[in-house]
Amino acid sequence: MGAWVAGKIRYWKERNGRYSARIVVPPRLRPFLPPPDTDKSELEVQLGGDRRTAIRKHAAAVATLQYKIGLAEQKANADGKAMASGRYPLSVEEIARREYEAQIEFDAEIRQHDHRYAMLGVDVDRAQRLRDGFSGSLSDDELEELVGDRIARLQTTGNTSAAKGSPKWRATAQALCLANYEAMARQDERDHGDFTGRPSHPMLAGETTEEESAAPITFDDIIDAEVKLRARGKNAKPLPDRTVKKYRDAAVEFATFRNSKNAAAVTAVEGKNWIEAMQDAGHLGNRTVKMKFQNVRTVLNWGRQNDPENFLPTGNPLTGIKTPDYTTTPSYLRAFTMDEAKVVLAAARKETKQMLRWIPWLCAYSGMRVSEAASLRKEDFFKVGDRWFWKVTTAGNRSLKNASSERRIPVHKALVAEGLVELVERADAGRLFRGESKEEINVQPRISSWVRELVPFEKRPELSPNHGWRHLFEDLCRRDGMQDDARNYLTGRTSGHSHEHYGRSEVMLPGLADAMDRIKPIPIA
Repeated sequence: MGAWVAGKIRYWKERNGRYSARIVVPPRLRPFLPPPDTDKSELEVQLGGDRRTAIRKHAAAVATLQYKIGLAEQKANADGKAMASGRYPLSVEEIARREYEAQIEFDAEIRQHDHRYAMLGVDVDRAQRLRDGFSGSLSDDELEELVGDRIARLQTTGNTSAAKGSPKWRATAQALCLANYEAMARQDERDHGDFTGRPSHPMLAGETTEEESAAPITFDDIIDAEVKLRARGKNAKPLPDRTVKKYRDAAVEFATFRNSKNAAAVTAVEGKNWIEAMQDAGHLGNRTVKMKFQNVRTVLNWGRQNDPENFLPTGNPLTGIKTPDYTTTPSYLRAFTMDEAKVVLAAARKETKQMLRWIPWLCAYSGMRVSEAASLRKEDFFKVGDRWFWKVTTAGNRSLKNASSERRIPVHKALVAEGLVELVERADAGRLFRGESKEEINVQPRISSWVRELVPFEKRPELSPNHGWRHLFEDLCRRDGMQDDARNYLTGRTSGHSHEHYGRSEVMLPGLADAMDRIKPIPIA
């Protein structure tokens, strides 16, 4: 079975004739689970070998697991990250059913362990207040006194994010009153030997089936399944974390716009309206709008590939929707001019922060992406004969744009003259460009902001402060007669020809060094 299948019970596991409730714990929250669950990747409650009994116990077990995860999330809030309210959303009707089933299960369990329980009788006064609660005659404060602890637990569990005073909060409180009142009625009947009673209120009167227990398939469900799928098997090619985040962010924005995480209920009109809303807001360019929309469409395609019979069986509703057109800035306008490159490189010489001192120089003489330069490690540098090189690699859980981005780059003589080799030789093992409080930092916005202090946006709005080095390096290669094959390899580009998959051993490195030596240094006063 895949990570999810439409129409099945969520958080349900069956193995060797035994059943259990199981929930994957978000990685960020695992360290905050209390012992003995600390750092567990998933939580599980055994439900036994009888399927009907397991289904009856399932809702309460899931609620218990979600509560543990909710408590962990509250602890995690100390790190400054916002709590994901409504992580496991339930409708008011689902909350009422789950509460009723949990109370009935609790009643049965007590009767099995204590013969005195049946002689206690029900609390008539509480029953009357519960009836007043679901009939609507109690104030919000009175409802909170009666079932406020249950609502607080649901909020911690992530089943509701309704705030007191809102219609949804009041509806939830009334539903809890109803569920507890009906459960007390069953308790009274059972005290007198009648175990045939059923709830009479329409919200609870229907039979609970597996299909009613099934939760909607969310965008996160689909993305989680795709992440697992890509990581399976020998020589797998997992989705990079940065790529996963890109799809999650787009899906969250779309779900927020349509006010639903249910991916199976997406309509073409919602997709069209989302595009227009992003355009009308005026904050994003058409290229970004198109990218976000395409990311959501891709997620839905993954869902169909996982379960084509049940998930969007008539097709992806976002297919065929026209995406925005956009104009692109000519490449030469995005590149650094020689004068701008001189200014930035001269300023970098005076910097004491290593990333500002060296990343512009590395990019200027290699065409590297800033993100690639930022992740360089001491171990990436090596010598062949008397010549130094460095590797651009995915080793060490690093990600690159594509397979052709794996490459080895000769250290340009201008970098040697600047002292790069000495920096590498005296550096500690690991990343060359670390943060002050943590090793891995997001360098791109910092470099971009720093460059913009030297080349203000008002003077050169078209300049790409980070990617402009790649454009400039390509032009330097053309100016100084570097062969296309060498230029494409050094910059991590591909033409799609099959010959690019052959060779590329150490035999070619001296030739690459000769090609790099054709690049004349940028003159800096």
